[in-house]
Amino acid sequence: MFRRLVLMFSVVAVMLSAVVPVASATGARVMVVGDSISQGHEGDYTWRYRLAEHLGRTSAGVDFVGPWTGTDVLPASYPPGWPDVPNPPSRDGAYRPGVSFDSQHLAQWGWQMHQAKDVIAAQVRTHTPDYLLVELGFNDLGWGVNGPAGVLNDLKWLIANARSAKPGIRVVVANVVHRTPLGSSPTLPQIISSYNSLLAAEIANISTTASPVALADLDTPYDENRDTYDGLHPNVRGEYVIAKAFGDALATRFSVGSAYGAIPSSLPANLTPGAPATISATPVGDKVKISWSHVFGAAGYQFFQRDATVGQAFAPAMLPIGADSWISDLLPAGHRMEFYVKTMRGEGHISAGSPVTGATVAALPGLKNLVITTDPAMPYAVTLKWDPVPGADDYHVYAAPGCGEDPAPLSDYKLQQWGLGTKTTWTQEYVFGGCTNYIVAGSRYGGESKWPWAGIRAWPYENNYGHLLARNRYFDTAPDDGDKRAETSVSPSTDRGIVVARGYIRNKDTFTDLIGDHRGFDNNPYASSKIAVAWDTKTGEIGVYVHQSCVIGGSNLPSPWVAGCRDAHPIQFVGNALAYGDTDKTPVNYVSVLKQSDGSLEVSVSAVNSWSNFLGRINGKVTLRPSGNTYAATLQADKFPAWEIYRYPRTAVLGSIIQESYTIGTRDQTSIDDLKGGYSFCTSPATENKNDEVNPMNC
Repeated sequence: MFRRLVLMFSVVAVMLSAVVPVASATGARVMVVGDSISQGHEGDYTWRYRLAEHLGRTSAGVDFVGPWTGTDVLPASYPPGWPDVPNPPSRDGAYRPGVSFDSQHLAQWGWQMHQAKDVIAAQVRTHTPDYLLVELGFNDLGWGVNGPAGVLNDLKWLIANARSAKPGIRVVVANVVHRTPLGSSPTLPQIISSYNSLLAAEIANISTTASPVALADLDTPYDENRDTYDGLHPNVRGEYVIAKAFGDALATRFSVGSAYGAIPSSLPANLTPGAPATISATPVGDKVKISWSHVFGAAGYQFFQRDATVGQAFAPAMLPIGADSWISDLLPAGHRMEFYVKTMRGEGHISAGSPVTGATVAALPGLKNLVITTDPAMPYAVTLKWDPVPGADDYHVYAAPGCGEDPAPLSDYKLQQWGLGTKTTWTQEYVFGGCTNYIVAGSRYGGESKWPWAGIRAWPYENNYGHLLARNRYFDTAPDDGDKRAETSVSPSTDRGIVVARGYIRNKDTFTDLIGDHRGFDNNPYASSKIAVAWDTKTGEIGVYVHQSCVIGGSNLPSPWVAGCRDAHPIQFVGNALAYGDTDKTPVNYVSVLKQSDGSLEVSVSAVNSWSNFLGRINGKVTLRPSGNTYAATLQADKFPAWEIYRYPRTAVLGSIIQESYTIGTRDQTSIDDLKGGYSFCTSPATENKNDEVNPMNC
């Protein structure tokens, strides 16, 4: 109220300082220059009609002029490129039924003082008005085009440009009305009040004798809560308020017509448009166009949609739709969407809902060529790759457990990954549940391509328990009491796991049972042996393990043995272990290691029993040559004892119940008398045996 009182006193001061009213010309030509408040919207009477009605009653003989005649009306659809491309101006909207008047004007929805100043001269020359009724400035201030001083400056240019086309033109300028508060522009009321104060103070300076300017005070009597249908634009009563302000200014300052008089106490009803009678939905590419029958007087439509496929509830759009159709975008592929609208006439009137319509969004093509791989070098991981799905903006990866003969039920699949964008590969890590089944679906805004009837099964790798045991026995833990362990290294190689070559005495008769390792061929890395050499192919580490020498029996044991165990002799790395033959009495286990340029490894040993060497030393040479993901082996060794060569991959198929090992080759022993005999020369079979402890070499 305070800002209205201040403005009212300013306006009164302007009026009291005015000169004697200017005489009116018969048949005066009047051009209304304004924005949406002056043009009006479809179904409005408009204040222009109420002013023309008043002047007609007073026989003023006014002729309204201007390039346009209609109100603003909602278009059938937004233009291509909207919102970057704005709606074209609409000037052919109808008035309230039964209204007919001289409706020519120069008022346009959204217009600014800043724009009007540049076209006013041409319009004045064309339509030769005697009077301009200017109602502009709200859009300049509300949209931040100009501040109060800038808008006032643009008004001066507008009047100057009009005078350039017609020096004696007479002008009535309205101040700017306030609107209901906007959360997005909390300072707008103060900005409008500042402009109105500047305008009231400057009117006398803008006015000249030849071209007088008068102020029409719209803001003081205009109540934004009572006189508008949307907080700004005039309702039926507001149209009377504005018409009265201009009519009184024309009568008082220019003797055009008489004073307007009181606003009628009985007014026509404000427009309350109903809901559209019909509505339809049509898929357009990956979008849906929704169209509805035009509702007379609609200022916009509240739009609702829902995803019927997932049973979603209807939700309103964030903003009203300013057309009789809408293209709904960002819709889930293949889903049925449903829509309806409500007609709005400002937030004060929202109709009931229209009928509901629906359409199914264009589906995505099915995903093709899903390939699933597991890599022994990546335990507990599965990598998926697939072809791009045209139109997909994301991919959804699902997984289900199940290792049976029948495919996992589709209902068991759970979403594992989304948000991949256009990536067509994904690796799942930390897969610990054994075999896993996968389905990948393309997605567009959450709608997925059709699932296959069954997923694809993957068996990821895990850390091989056999490899772990081999690492512990030969590299990572201390030897058992009485045993000896030593290490050296060669350059790293392609990771083919750990290869172990062992010479051991196999149980074949009473004597070997007394002095031997009390076992047959055995892929357990901890199995007893006289000497074992292990090679970690990835790291290049070489581990040598010598067991203590034990004898089982009583008084029938041959001299010098007695029942019991003796600690293993030390291990020494030398250039050529085979140089230490059966006659060497040194209590040392000799080992030599040589890696060749082709990746082959040669290991030679000359091992000695801790009790006595009178029977001879265990001499042998193992050569390992790369062959695919394993090795081909040759063995040059005494015919006694037995030899076994095993490979323990770093990883094994997930879910392996036992350790995974491969037998490169085994060679049985003859009799202990051959410990001092000649060597046998053996080669491994063409293929290694998985988890089979025997794979006889060719000797």
